[in-house]
Amino acid sequence: MTPSTELPGRYRLRVVLLALVLLATTGAGGHAPPWTRLVLAATAAAVPAAIAVTYGWPAVRIFLGLPSRPRLRGGSLSAPSPGQPE
Repeated sequence: MTPSTELPGRYRLRVVLLALVLLATTGAGGHAPPWTRLVLAATAAAVPAAIAVTYGWPAVRIFLGLPSRPRLRGGSLSAPSPGQPE
């Protein structure tokens, strides 16, 4: 059985993840102790990890808006080059 890469509530989860990251980087409004920032950052990291466990890594790439295959700047795919003679 192949896991589905369609993630229910994807946009809502993106908003929650963005809010957690913003709160962690700003120190929860500037008035929170450092351990609160650590807890918020750990929670923000747990969201993609939970998606990976449940739906697989392709769903995490879709959730984060990453391309399925990395591309070079020219738009071509990277291919392994054969051994170059010297």
